[in-house]
Amino acid sequence: MKIGIVFSCQNRMLGDVVRHALPSAVVENYDVGLLADPTTREAVAASFANCDHVLSIFMPEAMGPLATDRLAASVPVLTVLPSFNFAGFHPDMVYVTTASGYLEGPTHHYHSRIAVAGFLTGRSVRQTAMLYNALVFGRLGYFETFANERALAVQMFAHFSIGIDPLFDRWMARGCFMHSLNHPKNWAFADLGLAMCRMAGLVDDHVTIDPDAIHDDLAMHAAHPVLPPLARRLGVAGSTLFKPGHPTQMNHLSLEDFVEKEYKAFETAGRAELEAVPMVSNLLAILG
Repeated sequence: MKIGIVFSCQNRMLGDVVRHALPSAVVENYDVGLLADPTTREAVAASFANCDHVLSIFMPEAMGPLATDRLAASVPVLTVLPSFNFAGFHPDMVYVTTASGYLEGPTHHYHSRIAVAGFLTGRSVRQTAMLYNALVFGRLGYFETFANERALAVQMFAHFSIGIDPLFDRWMARGCFMHSLNHPKNWAFADLGLAMCRMAGLVDDHVTIDPDAIHDDLAMHAAHPVLPPLARRLGVAGSTLFKPGHPTQMNHLSLEDFVEKEYKAFETAGRAELEAVPMVSNLLAILG
């Protein structure tokens, strides 16, 4: 059996899950973020025509031959699946959009709402670092984010006939299961990927895999910690060390170092762009 996959940044882990669940299968997996070139999309679509089954996130018409409607007409079997996003451990993490695209910072495209607000209100690095506390988190609703995100994820996957609610308790027994808001850890994605395979009819309920056998390629990417005020509420390990977004930079940043580098990145953005970051207006109202 030949299986094609076009998915989010989680595509490699999904491919790994399929290979472990179906050892005899030939699997081709592609990251949708790397398919901007029309010629590349044409080549991938041609390859998928020879697959027995294709797994894909929803693809708009702009994706040409890989658009969901066109793909469904060109491959024997297509199963559309959702990517997994969960901000419950990182409610302060946010993207900053500028006229030239996502703003690059110390943790790649991930930024901190609190750092943005501290910068906009003229606070020093040290003053802003002091804002990462339970009082500010509470006023921003960060302590409710985990439950809200869980409900949203369960609803999203249920729309695709995939039940994931019981998985959360299983994962929480082991601790934080996300590197960032869109990068699940390998052992959590193993459960998700297997559930996707079952829904797609590739395996039955008796097939299992070793979660730790799935290669965690997302562990090398930028990551924010579960900050102590939230970690205490969730019962997981907390930290104030931030992981840079470049594979060659393995030294973690302290909270103050992170904020300082955030400030340098914000200097390259327009004030209006920073003020438009989601929930920053709430913070500005709180901070005055």
